[in-house]
Amino acid sequence: MPHTRLLATILLLTTTSLAANAQVDSHPEAQSPLKPNPYLKHQYPWRWDLRAQTFIRSGSHFRFVNVRRDNETEAVREERTIRRNIETFEFIYPLMRSGGFYWSPNEEVTSIVRINDAEFEPTPDILQTPDTKVKYTRLLGDFKNIDRDGTWSVNQFHYKQLSHIVVADTVFNEKLAKQLPWPDTWPDEAERFLSPLIDQIDHPIDPEAQDDLCRLVNVWIDNNDPKSIDEVTLVKYLTGKVLEYIRVVRGRREFAPIVTSLAVEDLIDAGFPAVSESRWSGLYVRSADDIVRDPRGTELDYSTMLTAVLRIVGVPARVVVGYDVNIEVVEEERIVGLVEFALYDPDRDQLMWIPIDPERLRDNGRRSDLYQQPWDDFGTHDQLHNIIPLSYYYHPPVNYDAYGWPALYGFRYTPGNFAWSQIQLIDAQPSENRPRSQYPNRFNNNRNP
Repeated sequence: MPHTRLLATILLLTTTSLAANAQVDSHPEAQSPLKPNPYLKHQYPWRWDLRAQTFIRSGSHFRFVNVRRDNETEAVREERTIRRNIETFEFIYPLMRSGGFYWSPNEEVTSIVRINDAEFEPTPDILQTPDTKVKYTRLLGDFKNIDRDGTWSVNQFHYKQLSHIVVADTVFNEKLAKQLPWPDTWPDEAERFLSPLIDQIDHPIDPEAQDDLCRLVNVWIDNNDPKSIDEVTLVKYLTGKVLEYIRVVRGRREFAPIVTSLAVEDLIDAGFPAVSESRWSGLYVRSADDIVRDPRGTELDYSTMLTAVLRIVGVPARVVVGYDVNIEVVEEERIVGLVEFALYDPDRDQLMWIPIDPERLRDNGRRSDLYQQPWDDFGTHDQLHNIIPLSYYYHPPVNYDAYGWPALYGFRYTPGNFAWSQIQLIDAQPSENRPRSQYPNRFNNNRNP
């Protein structure tokens, strides 16, 4: 009986050793847009070119056929590509602009679409999610006027997006930041990251689940007013509580099984100097309501739960999905989940996003009873220049499909609800392509599983 092979694979490529040195300060796009302030500073900026590619395929049927060879009959597995007749499609992909340790040097986004063998270079729409106003690119396709029957028989959709980002290490003056008062109102850019309390990943959020999370947080703060202490101290204490609550029993990451006969190497541009790769087929990621009910999971649970906990106590927060080229032991584990929380200086009318790296904090044994101690990777982080931000979500917070576990992209089409397979490639390389030997190795903070 024929069956359809389904896949949601992401291949992440990066030039690890090229990222080891900061870009020269004279590079105009290496200059931080952060206004001078005594709380947060950037250093060692590096400009990256990001090339994201998504291959959406219609799948295959397999069957065994009898083949006559040397006067003998043998069963041979035959693969046949499925074609889908579609009228319209929409494809979205995340777009990073600026945050606690990164900024986009320009607004340019180059998109190329290949449908079967036909290639287009459309101008994508730059849209925002309805609640958090997170930006993403959207491409629309309408085939109603192409064929006589108003459809196009599609077996492969290939999307390529080229954008640019600068990342930098951060230095955070926690002592001075603790003196900032709670704002009476947050600026709009921060206010929109106060809700929803729990980001939806793969199912609607039950209102009762939000109540469960609120009750847990109230226990942690002894039912006190969260704003009775300064914001930074509260965030640090609750970060420790989240680290204690979640039990990593499924490994650092968990991925959907990779099922493919496609030679991915054939899709890689041989001229792109990628020296490492990570292949995975969707991330096992849970929303905060699931984590409250069952704290046994992966390290990615830290980012989703901490974001929800901070929003509950009135601190704007967001997940930052990144690709960490420092992690050299198990390449699949380079996908990391950071958190940024908002900090506002009313005298300067300045909003800042402060990065938190829960996974490194856990590796260093941080707990809630140690919140008064200095913590590396809470605000101050000397490895962010090698963490490339990809998205503010694991799965688009809008009504689009993913095939398999969450994998950043979104796709929908008419008519019907077919099964597709996806392979996604994310390449990153420094904008200045100098010989690798010119960059000394600064990877002195590698993590082991």
